[in-house]
Amino acid sequence: MSGVTGRGVRTKTALRVVGAVSATVISASAGVSSVLTGYLGTLTVAATRRRWQSPAPSTNSTLARFALMIPAHNEAAGITRTIDSLQALDYPTTSFSIHVVADNCTDDTSGVVTALGATAHDRHDAGNPGKGPALNWLFDRLVASGVNFDAVVIIDADTSLDRGFLRAMDRALAAEADAAQGFYGVRDIGGSTAAALRYAALACRHHLRPLGRTRLGGSSGLYGNGMVFRRELMAQRRWSGHLTEDMEFQMDLLLDGVKVAYVPDALLEAEMPDNLASATTQNERWELGRIQMAKRYLPTLLSRVRCGDTELRTAYIDSTLDHLVPPLSVLVALTGATTVAATAQSFVRGRRLDKLNLLISVASSLTLSAHVVAGLRSVKAPASVYRSLLRAPRMVVWKLGVWVKVLLRPDSVTWTRTVRNAESQWPRGSSSGVVDGGEGAEFVEAMLGLNQADSAGACAHDE
Repeated sequence: MSGVTGRGVRTKTALRVVGAVSATVISASAGVSSVLTGYLGTLTVAATRRRWQSPAPSTNSTLARFALMIPAHNEAAGITRTIDSLQALDYPTTSFSIHVVADNCTDDTSGVVTALGATAHDRHDAGNPGKGPALNWLFDRLVASGVNFDAVVIIDADTSLDRGFLRAMDRALAAEADAAQGFYGVRDIGGSTAAALRYAALACRHHLRPLGRTRLGGSSGLYGNGMVFRRELMAQRRWSGHLTEDMEFQMDLLLDGVKVAYVPDALLEAEMPDNLASATTQNERWELGRIQMAKRYLPTLLSRVRCGDTELRTAYIDSTLDHLVPPLSVLVALTGATTVAATAQSFVRGRRLDKLNLLISVASSLTLSAHVVAGLRSVKAPASVYRSLLRAPRMVVWKLGVWVKVLLRPDSVTWTRTVRNAESQWPRGSSSGVVDGGEGAEFVEAMLGLNQADSAGACAHDE
């Protein structure tokens, strides 16, 4: 009898230990979620507390002169749409020029650009490829050739600019911005449910968050597309060949005391891949780049928070928190899992700590939901985008898979040109030069129930 009693005591003790350990893990997870969602909640309030108003036009009658710089690698199939949108801009044609750097191209990108009336610059340097080196080369070439410009606009070759883009950026420069980022959205959102999901993600990441950050005194992020820099600023700096050269450039600017302005009425839309293989490689390099940037800059940012320039302290704190926030999909998964675990623990044990964890996790989930809804409302998203959120769990699963690979096998991530949608229509193994997605991508597509059109939403910057 005593043996049975002893086993019962040991069992109860073990259950208490398991309960205490699980409560500790849930508390830590709830604490992390509350800090991260609290940051996003603060940005949401800052962004929505008053309506954004465009700066007043400059009293100076002279408009800024822009050099539009487009890095392109084998973009003959789709660059016409981009050039057409630039030539339709509501801005004097004498005050902007279009320059495409055909970087190590093996197709007729240069010929297509020239036929459309823009200026093509052929660059052949197989030993130093990539967007950053191409931008450095093109900028140096424009300066050396005597092109007259006050600021540069950097846009991707699959992008359409709103007709008022340069007008909005001219007002930003007149308001003394040295660097600015426009609202980078998704082209053709009606094409698939996944495109609508990506639209929802970018409404938060590329609009609501930079609007809140700049209103609180922080620096807007740079997203690699729709960026504007004064000529003097560009002349002092060089782009690297890093996987996320835009984030690196923005961080170096901030540490040198230059904040990036966010210009919501400078609108642009870019194509997103409509097959999972292309989206996967793109996201892998973005997420690996984010992790590398966090490791490099967080120690410096924390040091600046403690003893840096007091006028930039808010921007340093904001940037620190921005580095710590994972992609929205990952944060949704973390917050959701914590809420489920806290609910179960509260029913099983019912102690005060368990109830507190449940309260915190529910508050975090509600804050995150409010952030997403506020992002959609801020861009006047159509009803189809709200309906697309019903399929968000599938994209969360996909994103978690990307993160696991990046964390466990970072050396496997390399730069690969993203296949454009027009190219992806070619049959596998054809002479189009399209990379075969492989059986792994087909398996994931089948597992998630995604067809080619529906996998487009898996590719925007860090969501």
